[in-house]
Amino acid sequence: MQKCSSITGRIIVLALCAVMTAACFTGCTQAPKAPTGLESRLEDIVSGMSTDEKISQLIIPAIRSWDGENVTDLSLAPDLKAALRKHQYGGIILFGENITGTEQTAKLLRDLQQNNADIEGASTHIPYFTPVDQEGGIVARLVSGTRMTGNMAIGATGEAAAENAKATGKVIGEELSALGFNVDFAPVVDVNNNPANPIIGTRSFSDDPQVVAELGAAYAEGLSGAGVIPTFKHFPGHGDTGTDSHIGLPSVEKTYDEIKKNELVPYERIIKNGAEIIMTAHITFPLIDEEVVYGDGETKGFLPATMSEKIITGILRKDMGYDGIVITDALEMAAIRTAALVPGKQDSAEYSINVAAKILKAGVDILLLPLDITDKAAVEFYDEYIAGLVKLVEEGAIPEAGINESVRRILKLKDKYGILDAGKKTEKALSTVGSDAHHDIEITIARQAVTLVKNEGGALPLGGSGRKYVVLARQEAEMASVKSAVTKLMEDGAAGENSIITVDYYYDASQEGERKVHISDETKRAIAEADAVIALAHTTKQGTVDKTIPQNKAIFEAMELAHKAGSSFIVISVNLPYDAALFTDADAILLAYMGSGLGLDPTERSEQTSDRNAYNANIIAALEIAFGVNKPKGHLPVNIPELVETSEGHMEFGSAYAYERGFGITEWK
Repeated sequence: MQKCSSITGRIIVLALCAVMTAACFTGCTQAPKAPTGLESRLEDIVSGMSTDEKISQLIIPAIRSWDGENVTDLSLAPDLKAALRKHQYGGIILFGENITGTEQTAKLLRDLQQNNADIEGASTHIPYFTPVDQEGGIVARLVSGTRMTGNMAIGATGEAAAENAKATGKVIGEELSALGFNVDFAPVVDVNNNPANPIIGTRSFSDDPQVVAELGAAYAEGLSGAGVIPTFKHFPGHGDTGTDSHIGLPSVEKTYDEIKKNELVPYERIIKNGAEIIMTAHITFPLIDEEVVYGDGETKGFLPATMSEKIITGILRKDMGYDGIVITDALEMAAIRTAALVPGKQDSAEYSINVAAKILKAGVDILLLPLDITDKAAVEFYDEYIAGLVKLVEEGAIPEAGINESVRRILKLKDKYGILDAGKKTEKALSTVGSDAHHDIEITIARQAVTLVKNEGGALPLGGSGRKYVVLARQEAEMASVKSAVTKLMEDGAAGENSIITVDYYYDASQEGERKVHISDETKRAIAEADAVIALAHTTKQGTVDKTIPQNKAIFEAMELAHKAGSSFIVISVNLPYDAALFTDADAILLAYMGSGLGLDPTERSEQTSDRNAYNANIIAALEIAFGVNKPKGHLPVNIPELVETSEGHMEFGSAYAYERGFGITEWK
């Protein structure tokens, strides 16, 4: 085992450190260094590795909990530490369960790398990839970080979008790098061309593939410039699905020519730009792929792209010329785990081994999260899983040449980014993660993103002395950001002298049936006396087209009360913008594109780090615009179809558009 040293102590590194010309902490902000002619050295390392070590390097598990307790401090889980030293995994992915604060996260990552370096009897010690899903917007793991606006909000900033995408990647990259993360499972480059998509939505930049390509590349440039490896997902495209692959196996009924014109456009761009990691999608493509017989020996169907040699090797590697790392989406997802795609009992090591064999032979390099390491049984699963794959390699059922090539790709990328032990610079992490400078960038982008699509009769901006307003959040737990923004508006005089703003919520998820509608008698009286009412609409998935679900019913009830009283009613769409077609009777509609983090007050400081929390800047920006502090600047990054009623009385998206991509009102009447 070789070691390099620094003034802060010893750092365990790759056996490659002997040929490195410079070293840097993962916490440094460093662009990746140029290749250093390591081919012969790589061959020495790979040839010296056991098959167990090679297979383990292709696996990234999670450690959300151990024996029922969230893993936030490795020293409190000695059995887990020992279990991780049994195999030289390629990395460890962290989730929200592992992350409670800045110092804690930096220490956990540092301890994981050190524990990995303490493996006895290894042919060489290879530091972990330490990935995390920090997309920004609704997918953010850092509780004390800067959430950023989300991709669709970036897409709404028009001419500034590319600059904002790069700035977002840079902010997120700097915070991840400071903590010790070296891979971000972002950006999403799915083209959200299906308004009913249940899983992508505002995680997408746009429904225009060229826009997605440009902004995905810019976002990745920001990340890699901060020393964090971008991961483009989900190949070949998750934007036109109607099923969430976390709970089922989606299918996209498109030909190869069709996806070339849409889903694959962003990948053409990023591959030309030198993409280094691409994540697969657990989606079938029946019009592209070949039919197979599933694990029961009778059922016929199609394998998800993750397991498809035609899609991974045929399309991605051969047709598109990609030679970087391919990583699966999480293999614990139901689209793989419960789909009975190969022989073996569900959740058994046998089934997972057979899945992995298909994946590796398809041309994939890294198996992400076959199982969460949560207890002794999971440890035994990995022992059997790795041994089973080793046996298949030794028998020739999995080509050893392919395994070796995957290991080379992994080692080369780890060297390129100078991946060493992480988290030494805790002081830098405290000054970087959730910094005021980063939050300033966040709110600036949010203010550019908010889109006004309707303003009937000049309902906005609000203001004037002696006025009464009601602002309705969706749930009680989501009122913190709203209350904070309202307080600031009142203090700054934006609401007008002697004006009153009542803040309440309209939906109680803890109740059942009709009781979920939470509009109290007191709130009804406030609405009856109000000059204007603002409601935050948070529709998801099929809820966008369903007037009957309680949270939508509550908004319609509040709207009816306001209009009966002669008040104007303003909807702020805080998630999917497609609900702009649902609330057609609203006097004004603002789109904010992101509904996470509403329960966090942006003026409060984290007890653990003194850094600001990952709050929601989009809603603050939308309320500022509603009260005339700023003018709206955003333009729709997606087309919003009209909603039509079927003969059965249901609502569905029609072929005409209620609002077209690029639309946005930017001047007050």
